[in-house]
Amino acid sequence: MTAETPLAKVPVEAANDSRANVLELDRICLAFGDKQVLKGVDLDVKEGEVVVLIGASGSGKTSLLRCINLLNTPNSGSINIDGEFIFNVDAEGSRRPAISQSEVNRIRSKTGMVFQQFNLFPHKTAIQNVMEGPVIVRGESKAEARKEALRLLELMGLGEHGEKYPRQLSGGQQQRVAIARAMAMHPKVMLFDEPTSALDPELVGEVMNAMVDLAKSGMTMVIVTHELGFAFEVADRVVFLDQGTVAEQGAPEEVLLHPKHPRLKSFVGRFHESADLLRPFLEARIQEEATEA
Repeated sequence: MTAETPLAKVPVEAANDSRANVLELDRICLAFGDKQVLKGVDLDVKEGEVVVLIGASGSGKTSLLRCINLLNTPNSGSINIDGEFIFNVDAEGSRRPAISQSEVNRIRSKTGMVFQQFNLFPHKTAIQNVMEGPVIVRGESKAEARKEALRLLELMGLGEHGEKYPRQLSGGQQQRVAIARAMAMHPKVMLFDEPTSALDPELVGEVMNAMVDLAKSGMTMVIVTHELGFAFEVADRVVFLDQGTVAEQGAPEEVLLHPKHPRLKSFVGRFHESADLLRPFLEARIQEEATEA
């Protein structure tokens, strides 16, 4: 593929600057021992926006994603989710202002995380896995949680598999259960850490389809992925991280087809290969859009 012949992409909503920020990261720094992983990263995500983080291994993508819900605790910076600070520490390490752990947990619950591995409870059925958070964390009745879990599994194309255990499901089905489980908490923003990397190639498309449908529904999403064809199709904005900093960001057409940063130019050289691998998936989505129209 060349810049003159890009893949057609499924339309996404144009960025609307009047939308409120759901997520604001300001000067996030993170170090593991002497290794500086994130070096003052700024990132705002608007309501309904799909932001895809790309970059070479070790660039800080997953570390940044894990900072958003404090699975990694930054050394300094601030994290604001839906207008509330979950973390706010200056460069000297002083917290400003301090909030209780219960408040931190409440704000953290506004994010839903989908990991590379599915992390389902093996002794619980699909529907029980989806019900767990709402019942235990949110205090919902089992009847209410079950009704919502069934709806979400239907949304993920798993309505007939609710009573199956993880071992009875394919990898793609398990990952879609994991997405439904995260959605059951009604998050303000969904976080995806390489959600297809543990799947066999033939199962990647079904998870991507589910994520595209989520994006089209208006869910705010931050996605770490190496699948550049998928990033080109689904993202409102692509953010390229390099050595712990935001090196370039913008619309996928600009970042992936007309990169400016030297390292990004080298990185997206793999876009042709990635796009060829995903072409059947993309063409199927395009055909579906044409049929619906």
